[in-house]
Amino acid sequence: MRSHEINMPADAFVFNFAESPPHAPAQLKSIGCMQVTSTDHVYNGLKRGQAGNSIFQYTLKGKGMIRIGEQLHSLEAGKAFMVDVPSDHEYYYPGEDDGWLVLFIVLNGEHVDSCWSFIREQLGSVAVFETDAFVIRYLVRLYWEAYLGHLNDGFQSAGAAYQFLTELYRTAHIMPPQPSAKPELVRQIVELMENDYRTLTGLDDLADRLDVSKFHITRTFHHHTGSTIMQYLTKLRINRAIELLLNSNHTMEYIAQEIGYQNSKYFTKVFREHTSMPPGKYRNIYTRS
Repeated sequence: MRSHEINMPADAFVFNFAESPPHAPAQLKSIGCMQVTSTDHVYNGLKRGQAGNSIFQYTLKGKGMIRIGEQLHSLEAGKAFMVDVPSDHEYYYPGEDDGWLVLFIVLNGEHVDSCWSFIREQLGSVAVFETDAFVIRYLVRLYWEAYLGHLNDGFQSAGAAYQFLTELYRTAHIMPPQPSAKPELVRQIVELMENDYRTLTGLDDLADRLDVSKFHITRTFHHHTGSTIMQYLTKLRINRAIELLLNSNHTMEYIAQEIGYQNSKYFTKVFREHTSMPPGKYRNIYTRS
């Protein structure tokens, strides 16, 4: 996994515009980049005066912790959490790694609630995002717009909030599910697919490598992840293809073979099904953005 460090100045911006779209589905409340060095930094979701808000916070460097209900999660670089206020959660800096650098955004609005519920169902309240994921790229860009004073009215900020939700949906759509507390067999299946997605030829090959029946791995994986094995494998391959499209000049034929497809024609077909556009167009749009 590539480094999650992104160089940007620490600052925070709160928005409370006099004029905003009535009944906007999403509204931007605040955004910021924060360097935490004190263990006194503790936020409890049942003791904050920000009812109705939803928080997305992404770790750029160092490590924090969050308790959500009875579960405790570590927040290393590349991990983000998504929580509502009020709710039973508490996040804090445990005093390790010379500080905790985070990028956060706070939203509210009716559409935010349904988005948060859907994303948590898909990925969990804590998930891993690469720095070139749609949502992180847009969050960084939105922070710089705030820092440079380019967010000047409530209509603009409402549009920015809705665009953030759109990018979050888009990222979740192509990300593989991130199972936690799953049986050992599920962990083995995930690990094998993540390491060998280039060479796996299908369910029979996977079952042979694990020395388990195809029926058993299919049923077990779907029961504990809500995804089929081939759906998971395809999302892994598309995710890797996106990395290559945005960070290299490799041909479509090379990328197809690199992610485990025999030719660029089939790769293009699968890529279009998952992103609604061919890979060449995708590269042109998002390399410029």
